[in-house]
Amino acid sequence: MVLRRLPVDLETARRKKWSEFQSWLDLHRDSRWVFRGLGDRSFGLVPGVGRAAQYTEVDEVTIFEIFRRWANEFIDTGPMSEWDKLTLAQHHGLPTRLLDWTSDLRVAAYFAVTAEPGLIKIETSTGSTVDARPEAVQVPARVVAYKFNRDDVLDPVENCLPFALTQIKFLFPNALSTRISAQSGLFSVHPKPNIPWQLPLEDSAHYFDIPGKMRSYFRQRLFGLGIDQHRIMRDLDGLCASIVWQYHSRIGLAAGR
Repeated sequence: MVLRRLPVDLETARRKKWSEFQSWLDLHRDSRWVFRGLGDRSFGLVPGVGRAAQYTEVDEVTIFEIFRRWANEFIDTGPMSEWDKLTLAQHHGLPTRLLDWTSDLRVAAYFAVTAEPGLIKIETSTGSTVDARPEAVQVPARVVAYKFNRDDVLDPVENCLPFALTQIKFLFPNALSTRISAQSGLFSVHPKPNIPWQLPLEDSAHYFDIPGKMRSYFRQRLFGLGIDQHRIMRDLDGLCASIVWQYHSRIGLAAGR
C-alpha cells in the first residue's frame, strides 16, 4: 500500500506567510494606524448603505429616521447624540454611512479570514447568468491599514449632524456595547457612501493579502493569540460559536478540560 504524502511545501508556505504577516504587523504598530478586514480582496471600501444598487441619500435618511422613531421601544435614545444613534443603528445591522475599522490589527485579520467572499457571475447552460458565491478557500482575503492624523478625527460636538459632514472623518464612538469595546472599534464616516474610498488602497505596502487556502491556518494562529469569536463578540452567541469552531476544528479542546 502506498501512503499519500501531503504537499511538503504547504506547511512551509503557511509559516512563511504568517511570518510575513507578523513583519507587516510590526511595520504598522504606531497607534495612529487603524485596520479593516475584507473577506475578498476585490472589495472596495464602501459603507453598507452605499452598496445598494440604487443608492440615494433620501432613502438613507429615511431608513435612519424610521430607526430613530422606533428604537425607543427597545432602548432610551433620548440622551443620545445623533452620532450615538447612528452608531447604535450600525451596531444592530442597519446599513449606514459608517464603515467599521479597528485599532487592533489581529481583530481585522480575524474578520478578513472569516468573512465571506463576494458574489460572482456564473453562466448557466442556457446562456443566462446567475450570482454565486465561491468557496472561501478560492478567494484571497485582505487586511487594510490606514494611518490617520489629527485632522482626520471627527469632533462630534463641532460636527453634530451626521448628514452635514462633507469630508471623510474617523469617529471614535462611545462604548454603547461591550462588542464595540472588545473589537477596539471605530468608524470612518462617508459623506458619499456609494463612492469607494481609494486612498487607503493606493499603496500596496499598506494592505496584506491572505491566500484563500490559508484562511483556516490564519484563524488557528489568531486563536492562539486569543482572537476568536468569543473575544470578538463578547456574548453567549460568540462564546458558543467559538466552541463550535473548536469542536469541528479539533483545536484547543484539551485546554477546556
